[in-house]
Parts: sequence; structure tokens; C-alpha cells
Amino acid sequence: MLNDRYQMLFKNLMGLYLSDGKPVGSNTLSKLPEVALSSATVRNVLADLEKMGFLHSPHTSAGRVPTDKGYRLFVDTLLTYQEPSKVHEQDLRQRLSVDLNQDRLLQEASKLLSGLTGMASLVMLPPKTQEKLQQVDFLMLSARRILVVLVFGDQDVQNRIVELDRDIQSDQLQKLANFLNQQCLGLSLLKAREKLALAVEQNQLQEDFPYSSLLQSTDDLLNQQLNDRKPLVVSGKTNLLDYQEFADSQKLKRIYHAFNQQQGLLELFDKSLQAPGLKVFIGSECGNEVYQGCSLITRPYAVEDEVLGVLGVIGPSRMNYQKVVPQVDLTGKILSSLLKK
Repeated sequence: MLNDRYQMLFKNLMGLYLSDGKPVGSNTLSKLPEVALSSATVRNVLADLEKMGFLHSPHTSAGRVPTDKGYRLFVDTLLTYQEPSKVHEQDLRQRLSVDLNQDRLLQEASKLLSGLTGMASLVMLPPKTQEKLQQVDFLMLSARRILVVLVFGDQDVQNRIVELDRDIQSDQLQKLANFLNQQCLGLSLLKAREKLALAVEQNQLQEDFPYSSLLQSTDDLLNQQLNDRKPLVVSGKTNLLDYQEFADSQKLKRIYHAFNQQQGLLELFDKSLQAPGLKVFIGSECGNEVYQGCSLITRPYAVEDEVLGVLGVIGPSRMNYQKVVPQVDLTGKILSSLLKK
């Protein structure tokens, strides 16, 4: 632990550095009204903080900037966070409280969070393995053209047209729909596929008309719903263009590529899933060299104590944590309550 003087100087240095991104020297700090110390005294304290690993000098006599360890000290022990106002919370709820299915709600939450923080926003989508199958239906377009319709628990719908090799009657279609709904209604997608495969294997239908194509299409749509998606939604990537830390176009390209490939991000989000509450990953803690100089702030979202996924933001380590951290926390809280509804 640092004594009061060291904490005061370090906190003031962080305030200046977060504001303009320039190395902070002892002369600059000593002139602050709240410091009231000589330049020599400040210089000695900064030298000690550098030896402790909280600061480093990018160039000789150019002042000092925080290290990852320094950011960690600042975030964990020196910052106080103010809860967003009730008016602000109500405004966010209204902006998200629209008639959206689960995936669209998560996408809108990601866009909203990137706009609030000025960072790139990331949302880890819930695994579809636990999504429920709500209804199976078959609509006759003609005697041999059938529309297969599957409705899922988040109000999402998948459909596909099937061309049969022989005519089928409407009562036969209704019988098949009734059978599948009886067998699979309310089951997770994985369980529904297992039940469907078992029904086919045991020939439970015992009818000599063209069920096989319809059953195969039903299974294909279940499989598509399970797999045809990326686990992360990324919004506001262009926000990073506003920060001098990403002025190097090659660095920005590497970060964009890492977003697209989801390098290291899923591992960090998995860590966030393991424990409740908000997490701040700084620099090397992000686990991939491409994110050096970045910070990732994450928060799980849940429904009735069941954690569904994680949302967060990523940007330069030199970010306004006092503003960003409460916004991530509040958005996660609102998202959890809306998903519950």
C-alpha cells in the first residue's frame, strides 16, 4: 500500500495523463494547487513509484506514464465510482424497451453501450443449446411444396421450403406437426434434435407417405439455429479511430482482425462468466499481444441467477474509467431485467 502522499501524487498524475495522454513531469505536478510540494520532492516520489513498477519513462526526461500495474492500482484502489442517476437509467430502459427478440435486444444493447462509452462494445451471445423450441408448423403451398416453420423461445423464426417427390394431404401435414409438437415442444434445441432422431429411428410415425424430407428439413433448421451465428456481437469499432493510441493504422488493422477472429476475447469472457460482477482486464491481462495498451471491461448478464452471457467494452487503457465502468455495469443490469421480461 502507498502512503497518503504517494497516493495523492499518483492519482494526480493519472488524472493529467488520462486527460491529455502526455507523459507527466515533476514540475507539472508540483504546480498543481492540491499538491503543494517542491519539484524535487515530487521527482523523488515519482522515482520511487517507477521503482515499484507503477510508472515508467517512455523517453529520458520526458515525464512518466502509468504501467499496467499502475492502471491496476488506480482502478482497484484510487477510483470512486458514482452511480448513474435514476433519470439516466430510465432513459436507457426506454431506449431498449422495444418489442425485440433476444438476439435483436442484445445487438441494440451493444450499439447503445458503444455510443455511451465511445468505445468498441462486445456482447457474448447466450449459447443456443439451451434455447427452447416453441412450435413446429407446416404450411402447404401446393401439393408438393411445403413451408417448414420453426418458432424458438426468443421469438426467432426459421423457415424453409421443401419440394416433395409425391403429393401430400393437409391432414397428413397436420398429423406430422401435432406429432413433432407433442414430442419436442418446450425442449432445448439439442434435446429436440435427439428426440427427432429417436422418432425417425424407431419409425414412430409408421406411415407410408413423404415424411422423410420434412423431418430432414426440420432437423436442418434446428441445426442451423444452433450453429449459424458468431458468439460475439461487436459494435462501434470505428470509435477507436478517435484515440491517439490507435493512430498507427497497422495496429488498428490488427485489432480489427482480432475482433473478427475473436482472438483471446472468448477466453476472457469465459473468465467473466465464472464469477459475478464487473471485471477490468488491463494490457497484458487481456491475454493477447494485439491488445497491449488496451483495457477490456466486462459484466455478465443473467436471468433469475442463470448467467446467459457477457457484455463489455474495449478501448485504450487511457480511458475514463469513472465514466465507462458505471455505464457497463448499468447496461448489464438493465439487459438482465429486460431479458427476464
